[in-house]
Parts: sequence; structure tokens; C-alpha cells
Amino acid sequence: MVHRGETALTEEQVRDKFRGVLLGLAVGDALGAPLEFQPARSIDSLVTEMIGGGWQQLAPGEWTDDTQMTLCIVESLLTKRVFDPDDIARRFVLWMKSGPKDIGLHTGRVLEAIRHGDPWEEASRDIQDLYPDNASNGSLMRCAPLALLFYRHPEVLQSLSPVLSRITHSHPDCEQACVFLNVAIALLLLGKRPSDVIEETYELCDAASPDLKARIGRAMEPRNATAPTGHVLDTLEVAIWSYLHTHSFEAAVIAVVNRGADADTVGAVTGALAGARYGLSGIPQRWILALKEAEYLLNYADRLFELAQASA
Repeated sequence: MVHRGETALTEEQVRDKFRGVLLGLAVGDALGAPLEFQPARSIDSLVTEMIGGGWQQLAPGEWTDDTQMTLCIVESLLTKRVFDPDDIARRFVLWMKSGPKDIGLHTGRVLEAIRHGDPWEEASRDIQDLYPDNASNGSLMRCAPLALLFYRHPEVLQSLSPVLSRITHSHPDCEQACVFLNVAIALLLLGKRPSDVIEETYELCDAASPDLKARIGRAMEPRNATAPTGHVLDTLEVAIWSYLHTHSFEAAVIAVVNRGADADTVGAVTGALAGARYGLSGIPQRWILALKEAEYLLNYADRLFELAQASA
């Protein structure tokens, strides 16, 4: 049944959006990574191509921990065929042991505790208690695969997204930011009008803090100068603003990564959200051709699509 404000999407349209979310996340990550920790760029010096470099000395099109941790979740979902936070935590630790070029400070602290034998629930809580004001964006950057598997059930995303965040990030704003992003992606996959998605998601997020709700309000204003720092609400605000105030995948991602700061993560979050809106068909082909292991990502998106259909 199609509800008011929805368009009945074909199977291929939904598949295109699945591909758009996963590859869009990686594209935003790879485009933004060379600009991480840099100041915002002027309008006449915008980066619009996969240039590589940056503090990690990346190859053009190479993605970072944002996509790597996302794929840990994808691989768990495809292997277990259910949401299994214990398995995801185990995969995160194995990934950390592999020696990635970068790992977030808060994420690293939690995974080290898990590595030394603490259950993930205890590790995450204990690190949060040590740093109670830490509300970084390390869970928001990687939460989108859950939205793909459960896109038909936004109510399930409201209950599971906080758990996925809590594996490493148990601050309430981190948990509810993941709820917001995942429900928004799900509504787009269900055919909701892009112009209605943010408002409808806002109405569904009853547990969001006043600060998070205020950030959504700021994102709806015509102008926004927030720097996309490592704080989760900065990242969410800038990503939503770009989703609302641009009219293509390309414009949305270019707008956010050129703000510098935590450019790879805001690029990844925006890429996932814009990918759900425009699909893979809306991502510039030159970026897909330059993207590291694009076929590998495409295969994962298709397998997750098939699993989501089988689980309906």
C-alpha cells in the first residue's frame, strides 16, 4: 500500500538507491579525506575531484575508516543474516588489529577495552563514563547499512540504531543521530518525497535531545556556517543542510567536504543520505570510476539488497 506522500518505487529503483547509499558513502569519504583537518575552502578553490593526499597520504579514490567500519557492519549482516552486535564488535576489533591508517580516538579506546576482554556493552559504557561529554561522530559515519536491511521497518530502526551506535558510542546524541540518519534513509527508500523526509523523520525521533532538535531546525535555514567538526551534531546538521539546500548528489557532497574540518566523515554521512535520495545513477560516473574497489562495494550493495528483500 502506498501512503500519501509516497511514490511506489520499482525494485530496480530501490536497488539503485541501495547502491547509492553504500557507494555514495564511500565517494563522500574518499572525496573528503584529503581535506580532513583543513580550513574551509573559498568558492574559487573548491575540490571537486578525487585528488588523494591529505595527512594520511591517500591514493586518489581511497577511502578511510568511515567506509572500512561500514563494511564491517555490512559483512556481519550478510554473514549472520540478522543484526548481531556481538559479531559486529568482534569484526571492529579484528579491523583495528589490521592496522588501519586512522581510527577515531574514542572508537580506539573502546575497541582496546574490548580487545582486552571487556564485553562491548561494558567497554562502551566505561569509556563514556570517563569522558561523559564526548559525543563524537564515529558511530554516525557507519550506521547506514542497518537502514538498508530494515528500510521497510522504520520502527525497528528506532530501536536497533541506538544499539549499533552503543557498540562504541553510547552518548545519547550519538545514538539518536544514528536513529535520525537511518530513519531518513529508510523513508527515502520507501519512496517518501525528499522534501518531506527530514520533517517526517524529526516527528518520529521522540527521544532526540533538545540540542539535536535545534540542530535540525538550524539545518532548515537558508544559510549555514557550521563547521563539520568531529562532534556528532555538527556533522548531522551540516549533512542535513546540504541534503535540503542542494539539488544533486554532486552539489551536496562538494558543499560539505569543502568546509574542511572532519571532511571525510561529513562527506560519508552526506554521501549516504544523498545516495538514498539520488541513487547510484545520480552519482557522477567520474567519481565511481576513480573510487577504490567500486565493484566490490557494488557487489555488497546488491547482496544487502537481496537479503533485505528476502527478510521482508
